[in-house]
Amino acid sequence: MQRILILPVSALLVLSATGCSKVQARADLKKGNSYYTQEQYAKALDYYQRGLKLDPDATFAYRSLGFSALALYRPGDEDAKNKEYGDTAIKAFQKYLEENPTDSKVEDYLMATYVNAGHYDEALQYIDKKAQENPQDAQKWKQARFNILLKAERLDDALALAPQLAPADRATALYSIGVALWKKVYQDKGQIPMDQRSAMIEKGINAEKAALDIKPDYSDAMFYYGLLFRERAKIEIDGAKRLEDEKLANEWATKGAELMKKKAAQPPAPAAPANS
Repeated sequence: MQRILILPVSALLVLSATGCSKVQARADLKKGNSYYTQEQYAKALDYYQRGLKLDPDATFAYRSLGFSALALYRPGDEDAKNKEYGDTAIKAFQKYLEENPTDSKVEDYLMATYVNAGHYDEALQYIDKKAQENPQDAQKWKQARFNILLKAERLDDALALAPQLAPADRATALYSIGVALWKKVYQDKGQIPMDQRSAMIEKGINAEKAALDIKPDYSDAMFYYGLLFRERAKIEIDGAKRLEDEKLANEWATKGAELMKKKAAQPPAPAAPANS
């Protein structure tokens, strides 16, 4: 004899309420989609949040929630509401990637939002996690880590990592460190103690020299190599050494300018033949 399962009234009410919640959630998410296509991102964000509150299992919608918050976010704006948009985008992308870890587009947006919002530690932790999961992409994740360290102005850490980068990327990395160190010194308003200033200049000079050792025709590195010698001349108290640094600054600026002029005079490379 077939047994009939009879649910208590309370259970039926729970099932009914759950079903109604999911229906309402789908309606709210659909409205969110409509507002998003109309570029009314604040309204879209509101409806995506409503829908996900009613149905947290609709994890596919976290992608749209993240993009809506990101559309409203303005990097560099310290307003509390703006920071909230950035945090909302990050959390939404994180939730979405838990269920969809192979979506590289959302992964890229998450990384960019981490950096734009100044969440450098979270970005580095995420990179370390991805590097462990995908050891075959070790160079890709080292380059990503370097870019974040440079953006975060953690220049000693970036300098330590530079030798581990792929040979094709190493010269650019060292050049970028030299530029960052020059900017910090050049733009300083007397806040950096003299001993630290001197150490930063030397690190910058060494970084640009290393870049030129790898790529001797690196005209941009030549310019900043010269600029760093000029900064060293400013703080040099020995007259003879100061004159030597000024001489080196002028020589490297001239070398860079002449090389750029020579490159500009070269005929462009012939176009590749079109496929028949």
